[in-house]
Amino acid sequence: MNIKYRLLCKRLIEERKRVGIIQYYNVLFIMELVSDKDIWSLEQWVNGINNIYMKDIHNWCRTHFVKYHTVFVYRKEYPVKANIWNGYSYIRWRMERMMNLG
Repeated sequence: MNIKYRLLCKRLIEERKRVGIIQYYNVLFIMELVSDKDIWSLEQWVNGINNIYMKDIHNWCRTHFVKYHTVFVYRKEYPVKANIWNGYSYIRWRMERMMNLG
């Protein structure tokens, strides 16, 4: 398991924050859920969708004022090409997000 992921989850749990995790291929979205309403809303949203993209997760977090962190995790069960492609997609998404913010 990714060290950054472990440290982030450990820090959030020590701060007594509720953690929600959505996995999008190799990318983990680790969300700081503040209230029961956030948890319920996340469960309803995830259960009601068929296709999801990183942009959708980001937009949901933004509209619900949920802080989140992303972590890329190399997955041994995926072929090397798939890991490389997913890594490229993740980096491209982060670059696009930073360009839109700045």
